[in-house]
This record gives sequence, structure tokens and C-alpha cells, in this order.
Amino acid sequence: MIVLLALIAVNLAPDTVSGDEISNQTFSIPTNFWSIQVENDSINRSEDGNYTGGVEVSWLKSGPGPKWITGLAEWLPFYHLSEERIAANYSLGQKIFTPADTTRAELITDDRPYAGYLYFGTALLSEIEQKENILTSNIFEVTVGVVGPASGAEFVQKGVHKIIDTREPMGWDNQLKNELGLDISYTRLWSIVLQGPWSLQCGISPHLTAELGNIYTHGAGGVMFRLGNNLRASFNAPCIRPGFPGVCYFQSSSQLNWYLFAGHERRFVIRDIFLDGNTFAESHSVDKEQLVGESQIGIALHSGRFSLALSNLMRTREFSGQDDLAEYTSLNLAFTL
Repeated sequence: MIVLLALIAVNLAPDTVSGDEISNQTFSIPTNFWSIQVENDSINRSEDGNYTGGVEVSWLKSGPGPKWITGLAEWLPFYHLSEERIAANYSLGQKIFTPADTTRAELITDDRPYAGYLYFGTALLSEIEQKENILTSNIFEVTVGVVGPASGAEFVQKGVHKIIDTREPMGWDNQLKNELGLDISYTRLWSIVLQGPWSLQCGISPHLTAELGNIYTHGAGGVMFRLGNNLRASFNAPCIRPGFPGVCYFQSSSQLNWYLFAGHERRFVIRDIFLDGNTFAESHSVDKEQLVGESQIGIALHSGRFSLALSNLMRTREFSGQDDLAEYTSLNLAFTL
């Protein structure tokens, strides 16, 4: 999953699109992509609860990443660093978590803590190899951030509720304490594109992920399916992690490209600070579920220099006593300048 992925992937179904046909298509290959990701549960439910929302701005740039992350990646025996097909992704985001009942000011002992997370991530994306119709790639990411009042989550949520004139959440005095966060993650990803009837194509993208840090520690595996046209011109839609690996890359084109997508991921959770509480201080916590599943279904469109993806995600119960599944909507706008 790299900026030049589409050019590599055109060989995944050689009986469908020839080199001459590709050269006659109207598209360009930009080297910079921007992405704005918004996730919120307000469409799925009338009140906040669990993962109430997040926002992330990303910049994807082809070519080698910063020397410091390249050096770290080279230390990993299982990370493959391509000299040519490589890109770096930089992301800045915030996530907000609350208990289901935000009308109570006192600590709710049997529900998750109030918490916010402000973070910055740098990821190195690189191809590993291409065999027949399977493209293998990997991602190494380092994320730093802060949990607690310093994340600004209380200010943001109360400000949004004031703007839209809804009830103010009352329990932020019980949020997790300030804590710096550091996580590293590795993802191995396989991509297959198969030709179907007419102009339809089917994409299959299994993945494995491991993340280690004081914010998240888990192992995950899943698969994403796509059905649409010209799948080589894009990749899985971006998603705020933890979740499905995606990238805001797409080929600029004069035609409208589209695909439907659906996937499922299972995570074995060892640590989740938003359930386990602060690492180095006393704080509220709940008994987390170690096996968590997440499903996603949606649609993506891209034409010209813009791409739009809309999806619905459903996450299984994350802690003992959780009343409902967490369900939220994700909207991503990506563009190239």
C-alpha cells in the first residue's frame, strides 16, 4: 500500500488491462495526497458513548521518509524497505471516549472512563514483493501523543455540543490523567485484484497487525473485500486506527471510479489505556474484553483530484458490562493538489 501501488497492481490481472490500454487512460500520478477523516457515533445513536468520535488529518508523500523512522524500520528483521516503491504518511488526530450516560457528573464505576487522545503519527509504507497476482507490502508506524486533559478532548466535546445546542457532557472531571503515549505498529498486507464480469473487479486484502505501547498493545488480523471498477486506481479507504489499514492514495482520472467494500478484523487486546486506565497513575478502569471484533461496510468514489469514502463500523463489546455494541460512521475526503 504505497503511492505507486496502482502502477504495480496493473499486473495483478494481466488478462484484463494491457500496457497499451493503461497508457491511453487519462490519469496522472501525483506524489502528494491529503486526507481528512471524521468518525462519529451521532448518526448511529442519539447520545454519546464508548468511542464517541475522532478526527484525523493525513499527508501522504511518495519517496523515502525521515531518516529516523527509516533507521528504526531497518532494525526490524521482518520489515522490508523498498528502494523505489516507498512512501511516508504523516497524521495528526484526536479521539474522544465517554461512558454511555454523559448526564451524570459523578464517577460511573461500571462504565468506561472519560478520555481523550491527541496524537501525531509517522508511517513508512513499502512494497515487499509481487508474485503473479499477489502484491505484498508492509507498514511501520510510530505514534506519539498525550492522554488526559492535555488532549483537549473535554474542550472540543463541550464546544461541539454548545454549537449544536445539545446537552453538555457532565463527567469530564473523572477523565484519565495526563500521560504521554508512545506506540509502534507493524502491518503486513496482501492485495489481490481479480477481474469479474463486464467491467467489475474484486479486490481481496488480508492483513496482520501488531502494535506495542502504553496506549495500545494488541495483535490483529482481518480481511477487506472490494467490488467495483478500476480497483487498481485506489486502495482501501483510510481509517483511524486501531482498525483496517488504508491509504488515501488514488489515481487522478477523468472518469468516475467507485467500489463497495466490506471487511472484518479481530483483535487480541493486551492493553488499551482507554479501558485499563493510566499506566503510571491511579485512575478509573474497567475489565476489558481481550477478543474484540470490528466490521466495516461502505462505498468509495473518486474522480479528478478528489476521493470520498463513507462507511459504517460496528465494534463488539470491549469491556464487561458494556450494554451495546459500539457503532459509528466514518467519512473520508482525500485530495491531491
